[in-house]
Amino acid sequence: MELIILGSAAATPIENRNLPSIALRYKNQILLFDCGEDFQRRFAKAGLKFNKPMKIFITHFHGDHILGLPPFLFRLSLNDRTAPMMIFGPRNLFLYLYIHRKILGLKAKYPIKIVEIDHKNQKLIEFEGLDSEIPKRTIKINGNLIFETNYFSIKYALVEHSVITFAYAFIEKPRYGKFVPERARNLGIPESNLWKKLQEGQIIEFNGKLIDPVKEGIVGPERPGRKITYSGDLKPCKSLIDLGRDSDLLIHEATFAKALAETAEDKKHSTSIDAANDAKKMGAKQLILTHISARYQSDALILLEEAKEIFPNTILAEDLLKIELK
Repeated sequence: MELIILGSAAATPIENRNLPSIALRYKNQILLFDCGEDFQRRFAKAGLKFNKPMKIFITHFHGDHILGLPPFLFRLSLNDRTAPMMIFGPRNLFLYLYIHRKILGLKAKYPIKIVEIDHKNQKLIEFEGLDSEIPKRTIKINGNLIFETNYFSIKYALVEHSVITFAYAFIEKPRYGKFVPERARNLGIPESNLWKKLQEGQIIEFNGKLIDPVKEGIVGPERPGRKITYSGDLKPCKSLIDLGRDSDLLIHEATFAKALAETAEDKKHSTSIDAANDAKKMGAKQLILTHISARYQSDALILLEEAKEIFPNTILAEDLLKIELK
């Protein structure tokens, strides 16, 4: 599992910082959080593949977080993408893309679903394709869960900003330990799809016997899954703390240094100190500061220094920074 910063600027792109976007490469798919203007250049430079199954999560409708989405979808159609895609975000996300479809001719030749999060009514509104204004279905939200697979789930929280804004948490399900192929061979199990099942901790039937991979020492004991929380834009709020509790990694906006705390409060953004305090309160293991104002183009390290006084395990986001989560 690898996290890649595709954009770390706030509002205005600068020479070394593109507008906000985070990529998470997990197994055979890509999860994107926000799509700042022209993030597709960073996407390509990071070596990410354009035809992988993809989920996109938009935090809110400010231009620096969503203006890169339609051009990216245009590019995917030009590249003859075939892999499926789902895009999650606040109400009117479908309308935003539908207007691009009607006025600019945006097409998606690949399977695509748009899922609006209706927080007020606690439901998901799902559209299939970009042509029909009629939702395919609505789904009740339970426990802030908006997406789930056999391997992970995505939860959201409404946070405090100047417009409706969501934070998201990637929560991996418990994993089994290291696979020991020699042990499988010793039991006579051929290298096949049975190995994959064993690696996932599944009990299999082989030669008329049930084989438990944990009891047989084929895989190690179960380990807790990893958790990554992305704040989006926000002022400090309890809902983020609750969502991000015990995160392995918190990616938190730090638009301002502490000297501009009043400005941050007025604009409903966070300072480096706010980010560090939030990481400490939720019991996160590591903090990444992002959404850096252009005013700190030459001295962004001041944000890092301020945060580390409160939360030492902090790093400053840089475009194309890659972090492997082991």
